[in-house]
Amino acid sequence: MKKQPANTSQHSQNFKPSSTPPKSANVKTSETTAKVDTLQAKTWNPNNPDSWEPDMRGYHSVEGSDYPLPSDEIEQNRLELQHYGLRARFQGDIVCPEARELIKSDGTKILDVGCAKGFWLESIQKKNPFCDYHGVDIDDDSSFDYVHQRLLIMGIPKNKFSDAIKELIRVTKPGGWIELVEIDMVVYQAGPYSKQLSTAMLDAMQARGLDCYAATNLKWYTTGLSANISNQDAKTVILPSNDETPVGKLTERNLHALFLGMEDWMHKSMGITREEYRRLVENSLAESIGYKSFWLASALYFQVTK
Repeated sequence: MKKQPANTSQHSQNFKPSSTPPKSANVKTSETTAKVDTLQAKTWNPNNPDSWEPDMRGYHSVEGSDYPLPSDEIEQNRLELQHYGLRARFQGDIVCPEARELIKSDGTKILDVGCAKGFWLESIQKKNPFCDYHGVDIDDDSSFDYVHQRLLIMGIPKNKFSDAIKELIRVTKPGGWIELVEIDMVVYQAGPYSKQLSTAMLDAMQARGLDCYAATNLKWYTTGLSANISNQDAKTVILPSNDETPVGKLTERNLHALFLGMEDWMHKSMGITREEYRRLVENSLAESIGYKSFWLASALYFQVTK
């Protein structure tokens, strides 16, 4: 009997990096960029602040959720841009070498945690459509061969991050692999505007119990889990805030949309008007080229032992 492709299930400083950026990256972003340009042209105009109304954007309404970013179409397109930027910087969708081998086998069960509209799942599904792909948050014990979780820095409080990893271990099969990707929400080699913005983000996120240094702290969150993990390794990359490279332009667009998505609570926490906040964002991104500002992203992966 001919096999049918599996369906993708969707639910909804100065710092020297340990790895050098790729010499080149084939980043196919024209369609996504066009989407973002179209949406932002409709909803935001830098020459007309009144054309963009953050109060009209949609946010998560799940009881108990502290996730501060919007859940509207603009945010979904930003997440797609973010996906392309990370894929280019990490030189692929999967960092863990063993997991890259796992997805070559038909029937491998894969879980993506915090999958949004499934951009990552859709991308790796093209490599082998006969794997079993899931985008769920709760499942039975020892269900998955490979579990991927990316950029939940805004969704998991610092005091619950280790517990979240324990939950990933629970649903992963013995011998299976877990890969975590996070970013530090601070600007490295920052200019004066970026320092102001970065400090405000740090204060606002700490007030919400979130970890601004999630990428740096990934290994720390696995402390005490040595009985259940082995073969741990990591890769760190830099994301230029704004330069002339394809990845730099992607990051600039992503950051622009990200900061606007955070405007509603950031301008209040800073005690400034929306217009002042928007000018701060624009000035921060503009100065990034001269200061060669960048962000830090890390991938941590390990094998599960039970």
